[in-house]
Amino acid sequence: MEHSHSHTHTLMQSKSPSRMQSQSHMPSQSQSVRQIDLFRRGGTRAGAGCKPKGDRALVPHDTRARVTRHTPVLVTTRLLASLPNLRSERTLALLRATLAAGADRFGFRLIEYSIQSNHLHFVVEAQDKIALARGMKGLLVRVAKALNGAWERTGRVVGDRYHARVL
Repeated sequence: MEHSHSHTHTLMQSKSPSRMQSQSHMPSQSQSVRQIDLFRRGGTRAGAGCKPKGDRALVPHDTRARVTRHTPVLVTTRLLASLPNLRSERTLALLRATLAAGADRFGFRLIEYSIQSNHLHFVVEAQDKIALARGMKGLLVRVAKALNGAWERTGRVVGDRYHARVL
């Protein structure tokens, strides 16, 4: 068998160990491993990643602070800019009933809330970060469905992720 650099030799299918040893000191191009960069975007470069869209910057996807059952959390969530004012009498009554219905679920308790014209503030307690995430998701889904029903519309209501700060 002739000594050539064919595909079968690079896969080392030869039966002779001496032939494998003689080839190992001179690796061919197909034997060497080379990384091919297909995608050159993203990564940990400065300025990499999606840029904030809209007039105001969005809530960053940083790691949230550690939550325990002993630490109250101040949560703020902003609604989309094109929605009606939350402080109309009809909407206030609807939000109060909706928040009362979703106030104590999944190891999550809504302690206090403040309804502003375009955003909501909550003081909540949760057993851990999973309970906080599940409770906030459930609460904000309730709010979105109630507001969409009252305003006779469909689609998103909450503008972005909620911002949580351990007190």
